[in-house]
Amino acid sequence: MDKIVKIKPLPKKGGQHQFTLQSSLRRGGLSRVPGTVVTLTPYYDQNFKKYWTGLDEEFKKINAIPDEKEREKEKERIKRLRVILEEETGLDLTARSDYYRNISSPKEPNSRVGFSLKDGENIFNLAIPEQYITFLWLSNHPEVAPSLQAWEKGLCPSHINWYVENIVEERELKVSKKKEQNKAAVGLENTSDNKRRKIGIIIGELGITSRTAAEDVYNILDDYIKTEGVGTKYIDTFNTLTSLSDDIIEAKYLVKSLMQEGLVRKFVGGIVRECETCPAIAQSEEELELKFSDPAEQDLYISYSEKLKNHLSLRYDLI
Repeated sequence: MDKIVKIKPLPKKGGQHQFTLQSSLRRGGLSRVPGTVVTLTPYYDQNFKKYWTGLDEEFKKINAIPDEKEREKEKERIKRLRVILEEETGLDLTARSDYYRNISSPKEPNSRVGFSLKDGENIFNLAIPEQYITFLWLSNHPEVAPSLQAWEKGLCPSHINWYVENIVEERELKVSKKKEQNKAAVGLENTSDNKRRKIGIIIGELGITSRTAAEDVYNILDDYIKTEGVGTKYIDTFNTLTSLSDDIIEAKYLVKSLMQEGLVRKFVGGIVRECETCPAIAQSEEELELKFSDPAEQDLYISYSEKLKNHLSLRYDLI
């Protein structure tokens, strides 16, 4: 019976308020510029002087399995699979085999180098030994995430573009993400215009300022929590902020606004000052947030709140 597996492009989508080549491609449903090709070859580990084949029972990830029984069981499974594939193909599939070297640097002229992943579903039939072998080294390549969930959780480098499909896992992940997204949508509706604006400024990089219209703030935050391709990172950030007390939100907002307007800055070591020769206000941005939310430091909070208010009044003609 055929067993079909797939390697697919990660579903990254550029946010509506991000303007990079990559985000533009993602908004168009593309992972790279049309017409370009991504070719992978078996990854050679310079430290261990062998290839990542998916058929090496001594692979470092296998040896890292903490439970001894599970580790030995996995080693035996991989060794047995390698022997079967070697018998079916007549190939040497050990981790230092010339077979993998020849995929990267073919001896025969005009031979195909590596495997070209297309911008769509790359399908492998594991009933065909050669396809099984190719799938194994591709799925163990550092440029391919072991699953969508692993990438969503931030367990893989952000620059990679491919993942191994796991239908059951992805279905569960989608349900979980939908629940959190719905929670964020409710939070957005139930939050006042003033708090929305402050949350937007705290998040940063959204272009929200003291002058941004309430309708625009709403739309920007709505786009933010619906951004695809970042897992639940943006949703979690928004849900965390909406759950904070007003005092903490005010403290975080004041710090971000002061920095956004250039009234305070971070210098060497993260120390926060008004200017390079001015005395330190706090040893870090986080410490300043704690100070502003501390009832014992209310004089400091009021002082900088007034500085911000006066600055905005002069700059934007606000009351």
